[in-house]
Amino acid sequence: MDETLRQELLAKTKQALDADDWDGVARLWEPWVEQGDAEAEYQLAYHYLWCTAHADDDPTRGRMVALLEQAAAKDHPDAAWYVAHRMRSRETNPEFERLLLRAGRLGSVDAQRELGVMYATGEWSGPKDLAEAARWYRLAAEKGHAESQYDLGFMLLLGEGEPKNTEEGLMWLHRAGEQGEPGAFRLLADCYEKGYYDVPVNADQAALWRARLEEYDRLNPPSPCRRYFYEGEPFAPSLSDDLSGIDGVTGSCHSSDGEIFVFYDPVVVTPAQLDEKIRVAGIRAVPRDPA
Repeated sequence: MDETLRQELLAKTKQALDADDWDGVARLWEPWVEQGDAEAEYQLAYHYLWCTAHADDDPTRGRMVALLEQAAAKDHPDAAWYVAHRMRSRETNPEFERLLLRAGRLGSVDAQRELGVMYATGEWSGPKDLAEAARWYRLAAEKGHAESQYDLGFMLLLGEGEPKNTEEGLMWLHRAGEQGEPGAFRLLADCYEKGYYDVPVNADQAALWRARLEEYDRLNPPSPCRRYFYEGEPFAPSLSDDLSGIDGVTGSCHSSDGEIFVFYDPVVVTPAQLDEKIRVAGIRAVPRDPA
């Protein structure tokens, strides 16, 4: 399938989904699925499994999972990533890691990003390896992934994983910032203001990125945060995914001393309700703040 046709079908798919017309989506891709086109298999499966409300026991679901696996078997990078993603669990999962590596090698930007994180943190069955982290971040950054551009740029400023290279590090941070990555706004503003990491002080650049950060903060006020002590050891790689699946949770992060910071929408969930939802989800976390 050539790129022009693919983009045309994707535009029509969006229109059909906006109209809640799954049958219209299926009509767009099924002729190509019947021809064994891996891109069509992936797109039809993806838009059903991740973009369409359905019950777990919906008979169509089984066929879509099979189509996703067919596309992955044909070395479709994004299908391989989603097959891996479906295998993810809260515990170390060798099969997930094997499939993730395959997806990354096939060129999935999401898998490459995930591999960069895993090698950077050591939160998987393999080693912590900053050189490998930088290599995977670079692959994703070169495809335009903003968070990976930020991480690669920061590593280059620090000289982690690769030799220190201030000029290239700033280049990647600028690319991330131009895509709206808030971490890049903050780091660039601090570096240009204070000369961190051997970055030359530059008042004009500092003012530009500080203004971008202030505008972002104005448009995206922080959610309230609740602190927990995580009793699991070590942190499961999928802990953030488990927390993000809880209704009302808007984000999370954790510290090296076992604290979890869970951000939530107070319109959707109260602190006491959040505590209960976390307990029901099987996450071994003890509240540190009064409800």
